[in-house]
Amino acid sequence: MKKINLFLSLSAMVICSGAFAQENIIEENGNVGLGTTTPTARLTVAGSTRIDSTLTVNDSVVMATSARVGEDLKVEGNLYIPNIPSLEHYTNESFLVKDINGLVQGITTQGMASTIYSLSCDLAGVNPFWNNGPNKLYTECAGVRVGIGTNSPEFTFDCRGDAKTSGHLWANQSLSIGANMNTFSKLNIVNTNRTAVIQANTVGNTKPYQRLMYFEYDNTDTKILEVQNPTAGYTAFSLNSNGEMDIHNGVVPIFHLGTNGMLSLRNNSIETFRVEANGMVRARKIKVDSETWADYVFDENYKLLPLNELELFVKQNKHLPSIPSEKQILEEGVDVTEMNVKMMEKIEELTLYLIEQNKEIEKLKAEIQRMQQN
Repeated sequence: MKKINLFLSLSAMVICSGAFAQENIIEENGNVGLGTTTPTARLTVAGSTRIDSTLTVNDSVVMATSARVGEDLKVEGNLYIPNIPSLEHYTNESFLVKDINGLVQGITTQGMASTIYSLSCDLAGVNPFWNNGPNKLYTECAGVRVGIGTNSPEFTFDCRGDAKTSGHLWANQSLSIGANMNTFSKLNIVNTNRTAVIQANTVGNTKPYQRLMYFEYDNTDTKILEVQNPTAGYTAFSLNSNGEMDIHNGVVPIFHLGTNGMLSLRNNSIETFRVEANGMVRARKIKVDSETWADYVFDENYKLLPLNELELFVKQNKHLPSIPSEKQILEEGVDVTEMNVKMMEKIEELTLYLIEQNKEIEKLKAEIQRMQQN
């Protein structure tokens, strides 16, 4: 009899053990409640819950009140805490934060603003958070675009409005104004509805040796300045570092300065002025302005030097009065305007001498005629 009871007891234990090893099947739309008969979610626990192994959350965790994590908490989805709109309501709480050097430190909520940052860069539909560190506002998301005045920025920083800086504006690569970025120049400006492309003003600047523009170069092939008309296909102005300069009026080159000092000016197809490399000047006509002329010679008070005194002066000085000597001209050159006045002075003096000589000749002719009649 005892053997039969023992056998039945063992059989019951085996049956119970097999029954507890089976999985509980819950309908697809069913909810499970622990400590409650009215579960509102697929799993509702009315009380404490302890999990000794790993808890994997594939989507998100919503905490209506609070949560306590004994060790690490790793969430691969979103962590949403609806009852913590900001940190300003907390005073004595501390947070454990790992810094960039891997050190873990406890900080208060007041210090949270200077240390916390976000790495949510690649979450679809979620904008990366802006964060602030000591004296800065930053994000560690490399692909973040900032828009001011637009919710769809096209660049890393896109400001649709005026911007002002009281300090230095620094661009590592290039700066474009009114234009898109290009690889040709460091500064690219496209002028639309403005009187000038660049305006430089130094009015009120007391610094000595001020410059409106200043260029530096060390390559002998440098083009200092080049102005092109790409529509018409010509270069309006060019200045090379070797001193060569050209100006084009849209039809033909009207100005050329060569590296050897040669200068050429043109009026369309006609060359109006030319300075050869050897210093010779060629022009079709030259007009020189003068503040005086030699008509003072014909004034009644003008003292004409007698011919005998003129002869003596020429013998002694080897040049005419008031005319520079050869030595002076070789050393100082000739003032063309002044020399033209002096030459006209001598011509007018010569005219007076001829008039006087003609009077003397007429007297002699009359005297000879009287002598012949007698």
